[in-house]
Amino acid sequence: MSYNAASVLLSTQPMSSSDKASQAAPIQTSLSPTVAVIGAGIAGSSVALALCKLGVPVHLYDSASGPAAGASGNWVGAFHPHITRGDSPLSQLTRLGFEHTLRALEGLTAQGLLEKGVDWDTPGHLQTVPPEEADRARETLALLNFPQTLVRWAQPNAFLPTPLSGLFFPQGGWVKPACWVQANLQACGELLHPHYNSAIADISPLRQQHSAVVVCAAEHALALAPIHGARANTVKGQISKLSCTVKPGVVLSGESYAIAPAAEDWLVLGATYERPVLHLNPTAEADELNIARFKAAFPELPLGDLLDHRCAVRSVWHDRLPAIGPVPHMPGVFMSTGFGSRGLLWAALGGAIVAGHCMGRPIESKLLGKITPRAAKA
Repeated sequence: MSYNAASVLLSTQPMSSSDKASQAAPIQTSLSPTVAVIGAGIAGSSVALALCKLGVPVHLYDSASGPAAGASGNWVGAFHPHITRGDSPLSQLTRLGFEHTLRALEGLTAQGLLEKGVDWDTPGHLQTVPPEEADRARETLALLNFPQTLVRWAQPNAFLPTPLSGLFFPQGGWVKPACWVQANLQACGELLHPHYNSAIADISPLRQQHSAVVVCAAEHALALAPIHGARANTVKGQISKLSCTVKPGVVLSGESYAIAPAAEDWLVLGATYERPVLHLNPTAEADELNIARFKAAFPELPLGDLLDHRCAVRSVWHDRLPAIGPVPHMPGVFMSTGFGSRGLLWAALGGAIVAGHCMGRPIESKLLGKITPRAAKA
């Protein structure tokens, strides 16, 4: 399979007649053309910006006192495509999302709302592979035949002192999510009407006030817009911030990631993957796990003192794909949620998809049909 054949080009993946029939029709309403967005994190702010770019006034609701209060408040996060042997829908979606993320960050930078090298950057991303999986991973890379500008094989010690080989993504990067959220909201301009300290327990009043409602509320999404048979899991992740004197230069990942923005004197490790979620208090055990995973992959890279730690929850849909699009049996209600640990990859894509639906111009793609909010298969 060549890269061109595996690329996600929406215009070349038309939907069947039955697929089109299942999509939401253009919103027909006598209400004022405003949209309510629930959730002021990276998902909600991306939807808000996509709508405001189309001239649609947006009312943004969040229970917190300001934006980026949940996982979007993490100090920094990584983004890069995902590679699987069969080039699964998840992998295709990560490549598509990666393109949208880069385009979004570059656009906000061009407006002077973000600064590359300070708020985000693309130094490259090294994903280490356990020795027992290395041969299969290398075979997968050869089978998919992606261009080396997207991903290439990295031998041990090729970029950093590590006994592990892996995948290197030359355009892989990092971003400070809260900065991205703030930039999105600034770019919305006067069309944005934020409502903080506004917990939403029932979307019925919003449906009566606005022409559409978009739920970007992560672990609360299915409570607000129930879908019979749908299932999402809540996962706790703890990240650890340490002082850093020797910077890796690239984003690192394997069992967990390590990110050291060039302009900072710290490095972030994580995140843990904890279920069930019993509390959101940071623990010493989670910090120790983050540090141990880093040292196992990069034993010669020094780490400084622990400076801080932070916990947040992520919502993971039953099939690990996001839930983006119209909610079944709820006309005028949409979702952009279920991103798991890939919110930085799928938020901008989700904004574009939902905005298209709200304007009655949905993007037609069989791939995107797989992420319409859905029930779990029996």
